Amino acid sequence: MECKKYWRLIQPKFIRGLQCKTSWRLLLLGCLVPVTLYTINCYISPTAEDGKTKWISHKRELSTNQTQYLQKGEPVNHIAFIKVPKAASTTVQNIFLRYGYENDLEFALPKLRPAGGDSLTARYFYAPLNKKFFDITCTHIRYDKEQFHRVLPDDTAYIGTVREPFSRFRSFVRFIRPKSVLDIPGNDPVLKYLSREKEFRTRTGEHIINCNGMAWYFGFPYELYLTRNHHLIDDYLLQLDKEFDIILVMEFLDESIVLMRRILNWDLRHVLYAKLRVNKLEDTRLVFGTTEETLYKRCGYLDYRLYDYFLNKLKEKIKRQLPDFNDEVAYFRKTRAKYDDFCLSSLSEDLKNAVMTFEGSPWNAPFVITSEDCKKLYIHDVEFLQKIQEKQFSSY
Repeated sequence: MECKKYWRLIQPKFIRGLQCKTSWRLLLLGCLVPVTLYTINCYISPTAEDGKTKWISHKRELSTNQTQYLQKGEPVNHIAFIKVPKAASTTVQNIFLRYGYENDLEFALPKLRPAGGDSLTARYFYAPLNKKFFDITCTHIRYDKEQFHRVLPDDTAYIGTVREPFSRFRSFVRFIRPKSVLDIPGNDPVLKYLSREKEFRTRTGEHIINCNGMAWYFGFPYELYLTRNHHLIDDYLLQLDKEFDIILVMEFLDESIVLMRRILNWDLRHVLYAKLRVNKLEDTRLVFGTTEETLYKRCGYLDYRLYDYFLNKLKEKIKRQLPDFNDEVAYFRKTRAKYDDFCLSSLSEDLKNAVMTFEGSPWNAPFVITSEDCKKLYIHDVEFLQKIQEKQFSSY
């Protein structure tokens, strides 16, 4: 009786007289319908494709580039980058140079050679200015765990790059032009050099860098170049895997950088890049055919082991990403192309006051770039390091 009296007071006339149990069901149904419709609208929406309606599932906050970017936690400001020649390393280095310059971070700056040094020690690098540690090191340095840990904080992110070994060897010889190869007389210096690999194998120094340059920069012990012990090589690769947060793969550079952005928790605008130090000149004496590649695979054994291992690790990381990873990679490529086109145009036409505005996305806040930003995008790495050194030592 009490239930019927209550519902007569709160219900419209057309449902009065219903039993109390039925009324509760109607009330519950009335609440669920709008909630269900809202949920469907949030996660499923139609899109036109080839004249047909195709339903796609997505989160509403990812459906528009106008979405507000929400940074998750603090950005990583301590970076150790292993700069391997001819593995997109100058391109990636520029990302760290721009980020550190913009955020007033302290770099490990080389003393003797402008591009780097043999080790991260006081012999080759200036000491930290006002504190015990550097924030960023990103020049040419051979990786040594103990040396790096002495001058970099415990929360440093360790990053490197690798490239398919034979293509890296080809680019290295064309760009660096090592005397041990170029000084060989005749029309086939590369073939002759690789054919004499056993003659050079017992030597250290230049031959190691020529054939296994990536392994050298990643600090492979010297005995592995001679003994090629499978178990010891596997052990060292596992050690690198534990010590490095990510090793980028040149053949999957965009995917690698998006993964790196997520690890560093940076705004996407900070990892946009332009391709730098790309070979443009050809030397007809330098031939790199199938015979040379077959010989090089014997010569560059460690580089192949290193590359194959971290190529597989990168692919595993990509598989474990959330569904929005491919969306971010596509958005990154589109934004980078716009950035690159604007900068090439503004610099070639000397448009000093040119600006371009980029909308926000789930991966970046809205931002504006100017011709001054473009200059930093294309500046030579040695010139940029000199610019950083002037700024870094100006207040010391």
